[in-house]
Amino acid sequence: MRVKRYIVDSMPEALDKIRADLGKDAVILNSKPVKTGGMFGMFGKMRIEVIAAVDEKASENEKTQRSSMNRQMDATTRPQAGTYTAKQAYRNAAVPQRMKTESAVAVEEREPSPDVVSQEPKRDYATREAAPANALNERPKQPEPPIQTSRQVENQTGTTGTDELASEVRGMRQMFQKLLVHDLSQQLPEAFQVIRTRLLDQGVTEEVTAEILKKLMEKTDAGHQCQVEEARDACREIITGMLAANAQTSVRLERSVQYAFFFGPTGVGKTTTIAKMAANSMLKEKRRIGFITADTYRMAAVEQLKTYANILNVPMEVVFQPKEMVTAMERLSDCDLIFVDTAGRNFRNDEYVQGIRELVEQGTNSVNYLVLSLTSKYTDMKAIIQNFSDVPVKQVIFTKADETQSFGTMLNVSEEMKLALSYITTGQNVPDDIVVATPTLVSSMVVGD
Repeated sequence: MRVKRYIVDSMPEALDKIRADLGKDAVILNSKPVKTGGMFGMFGKMRIEVIAAVDEKASENEKTQRSSMNRQMDATTRPQAGTYTAKQAYRNAAVPQRMKTESAVAVEEREPSPDVVSQEPKRDYATREAAPANALNERPKQPEPPIQTSRQVENQTGTTGTDELASEVRGMRQMFQKLLVHDLSQQLPEAFQVIRTRLLDQGVTEEVTAEILKKLMEKTDAGHQCQVEEARDACREIITGMLAANAQTSVRLERSVQYAFFFGPTGVGKTTTIAKMAANSMLKEKRRIGFITADTYRMAAVEQLKTYANILNVPMEVVFQPKEMVTAMERLSDCDLIFVDTAGRNFRNDEYVQGIRELVEQGTNSVNYLVLSLTSKYTDMKAIIQNFSDVPVKQVIFTKADETQSFGTMLNVSEEMKLALSYITTGQNVPDDIVVATPTLVSSMVVGD
């Protein structure tokens, strides 16, 4: 299989280059917008990156058939040099010319049309020159071409351009239909098919899967028969690199951090996650811990956090409005680290999101955690992240890893949403069932070990 990458301004341009380089049997593996040029990440131009591939055997067969057809073509059926005139070139133009100078129009009016020239009996030029004048007069006169105005020329040009555009659209439609009905996985080596199936089963999106397969092909030497275990190890290495590109330098809470805010949708386990992280900070790092809860909407939410505060013997404050945060922080000023629990409500509620932002703005030297459940659909996760876009999110905590066998959404969030992963919770036990979401761990969970 031959794989090639293009950076183009539009899809029609990409299709032209793909047909010219790879032939009509080529398929598009992936396409995405990229920014090129600019300085310091600014003033760049948005272009399209297109990855295409073709089966080399099919391309060789196509070239053989085309050369055979060209040899069999009779010389009389090919267009003569004199008949390939401006009219045919005019039809093949991709972009119609909108205007012509008056002199060019005048020249076309004086010259006979290409159709008339092609219908004229073929005769040697010298014989025709030597013929008597009466013989020339007796020859039937050919009708003169009608004089075309600039408006008529412009209309013909517009019609030709419309035909070319319609042909281009039909070509794009045929290629897209081919992509929809053609199973690309059948063209991949067996080891790559296993990897592709595994990633899709794990919930990895088609776009991210295509990007991984492209990098996997680039890492594999031409002609090398890759085994399944070898492909799995290479895939794990690729995913680790993709996750590391968006990872934080340090996942653990630094000593300089004074506040840790937790927010997210309902029922994802924010309060239990806070208890796990607080217990580890207190028992392992010997830090003085405090709790603030703003979750006064859910029944028994305050009592749940108060139970953890009593077990750990740490102070706790309850706030009902964002403006009460300042007072609560002052009361807990002796603490090294304060965990703030927010209410889990409908993330589509703009008022709730606004309240979260007001709470977060009260803290300095703080870190914000968006808590998501691995049992949720990725489409819902994307909607949650987009609705919390006004809140400065730095890291994501994934919960309920013990309740699912699909972990591809973690890779999707990191690669497509460009968010760093921090922790993964694996059960209800406090403080044990929580681990750091390292790129190596996540890649092993997605690919399998």
